[in-house]
Amino acid sequence: MVRAIIAPLVFASVATAFTGGVVTRAVSQRMSMSTMVGSSAPLGFFDPLGFSKKSEADLIRFRESELKHGRTAMLAVFGVLTQERFHPLYDNKPEFSNPHEAAAAVPPLGWVQIVVLCGVLEYAFLMASKQEGYKPGDYFGITARLPDPDDASWVDFQTRELNNGRLAMFAIMGELTHAIIQGKGPLEGLGL
Repeated sequence: MVRAIIAPLVFASVATAFTGGVVTRAVSQRMSMSTMVGSSAPLGFFDPLGFSKKSEADLIRFRESELKHGRTAMLAVFGVLTQERFHPLYDNKPEFSNPHEAAAAVPPLGWVQIVVLCGVLEYAFLMASKQEGYKPGDYFGITARLPDPDDASWVDFQTRELNNGRLAMFAIMGELTHAIIQGKGPLEGLGL
């Protein structure tokens, strides 16, 4: 019974953990679904809920949120899989394989450090987003330093990043849900 209640809460918390703020900056070129990177086979342009019909500012905010969620999810998947077998602070013998038990064991000051670090990162990203010529998710200005930002290899790289981030968002939800259901970490649940 408890697991039936906790699993939807995990889905909701993962989906809303790092929502982007309101984007009010001007972008030099018109942002539309036809010019945005990320449509790829087999689905192509996929928007069953009609989010693309919103304003340009909303599209920019959605793309930035998608990039931030995807990057965070990719790090989370890597972290959950790695912490189960390797932890340099505990003589390479982690105490917990279940990520929920590991999170519960973090002392309150550890959570304060995590929240402060997230706040510092969000502030740095906000300041980067106010720079001239900023594109959603390009916090380090890489696009501005490219000779041709519309080069096929750069567009392919961005599409792969988006697709890997989309996959990672589902992967971390699955890992955390299985940890709740099985009471084991992902590798331990697979018998590895």
